[in-house]
Amino acid sequence: MLQTLLGGVGAGLALPSVVQAQHPVQHHVGTSTAAAAQKKAAVAVYKPVFLDAHQMKTLTSLSEAIVPGSTEAKVAPFLDTLLEVESAQNQKAFLSALGAFDMLAIDKHSKPWIALTAAEQDALLQTASTTEPSARPGWPGAPAPASGKTTIGDHFGNLKGWIAGAYFSSEKGARELGWTENVFHTELPGCTHPDGHSG
Repeated sequence: MLQTLLGGVGAGLALPSVVQAQHPVQHHVGTSTAAAAQKKAAVAVYKPVFLDAHQMKTLTSLSEAIVPGSTEAKVAPFLDTLLEVESAQNQKAFLSALGAFDMLAIDKHSKPWIALTAAEQDALLQTASTTEPSARPGWPGAPAPASGKTTIGDHFGNLKGWIAGAYFSSEKGARELGWTENVFHTELPGCTHPDGHSG
């Protein structure tokens, strides 16, 4: 079903602006790789194929904190499966971003991200999301940081791109965007103009 949604809509699937076209997750939308990753992620007990157990727990927690509903949408298993086939450069950037959140948590609270309270996590996400990135969010192909140093803002942007892209390409995320199991709408849902949008 998801493959039909992504394949049928293809490039027309409008993801929120948090997922920019240059982000590596965009290269997977509507592909057989994404369909296979969704299928693998849907199993009842998922065994990580790229991330270790701690990284998987960190990603699951971060995903839920950044995009609520990500756990139910199986975002972390989906991304773990995609990362297994990603380029070494994209893998490295992702792991650096994930590690940066653990380091931020240890620096501020002397414990890793997954040991933080929800309030502590929220406060660190507030810091990360408001820290000026030194470049476009830390994925390969983005310009090198002007300062020569990647910030937590860069890492946040990178992870947010992966997480939001995975979430909104899931059935749960697609439904949130208005998908109703029909690939095509005869009119824009919610549009009440009597004469439509011609001209």
